[in-house]
Amino acid sequence: MLKLILSNNAEIGVNDGSTIFDLMVNPSDYANMWETLTEDGLKTVTLTSENGDFIDRLSDLAVDHELSTREKDVVVCHFYLREKDETELEIEKLREQIVSLTAELSVHDGAIADMGAAISGLAEEGGME
Repeated sequence: MLKLILSNNAEIGVNDGSTIFDLMVNPSDYANMWETLTEDGLKTVTLTSENGDFIDRLSDLAVDHELSTREKDVVVCHFYLREKDETELEIEKLREQIVSLTAELSVHDGAIADMGAAISGLAEEGGME
């Protein structure tokens, strides 16, 4: 059994013969795979042996597709990963920038509201003409 270590520290046992691009698991692990192979988890993926010996490491991966096959009277689920292309990486950067700008705008909105309240308070006290 090999071990897949994701960037969010999740660990997944995968069948011998797996590679980072072709992860083979038993049907009992099928649902767990879909829950674990998230965008955050796939930022950096490391494949190790059962003993923890390094086999491979890649970054910026995505699930390409899944295919379940019958091999020697046993069903094996294959999860195929691929490296993200430049367009996908640029979209991720834009999403991060939007989140950052939205947070910054919230701070500005709060400051503007506070300033409005202070000016209104001064006007009510007759401190402004």
